[in-house]
Amino acid sequence: MNVSPKREGFINDEGDNRIARPMVDVTPEKPAAERKSRPVQEPAIEPSPAEQDPGSTELEWPITVKLLHKPIRNNKGEKIREITLREPRAADINRYGNPVRIDQEGEVRIEERKMTFIIAALSDILPPFIEDMHPRDWNSVAFRLQRFFLPDPAAW
Repeated sequence: MNVSPKREGFINDEGDNRIARPMVDVTPEKPAAERKSRPVQEPAIEPSPAEQDPGSTELEWPITVKLLHKPIRNNKGEKIREITLREPRAADINRYGNPVRIDQEGEVRIEERKMTFIIAALSDILPPFIEDMHPRDWNSVAFRLQRFFLPDPAAW
């Protein structure tokens, strides 16, 4: 058998006696100064809420969240379209557990069962009525409360 092994990525221009050249163009790179580069914008650092408006970091309690998707019943059996929450305290965390955790990857996680009980305690509405909320309304309330259960890096 008179078959010469083929070298991948190389081709012969003429005949077998010429030196094979690579199929890829291997021209030398241009120096960095000659390369065209697109302009890079400096990242904009947004001021913290405290720097924007010193009075905006503290919310006025109680806070009210509108239930946009489905009304729920309160303890008197009346249908309500907004939920009013008092300010959370350490006693609420001690009683029901901290509803917000930071996992090993640094992601903020809401623990749903604990958050439901915290919402019930802060709104003075029984947990079964809170469980009857539309999921989007429940998430609106939970995300509104989320930051109050996270540590403040300024204290570190």
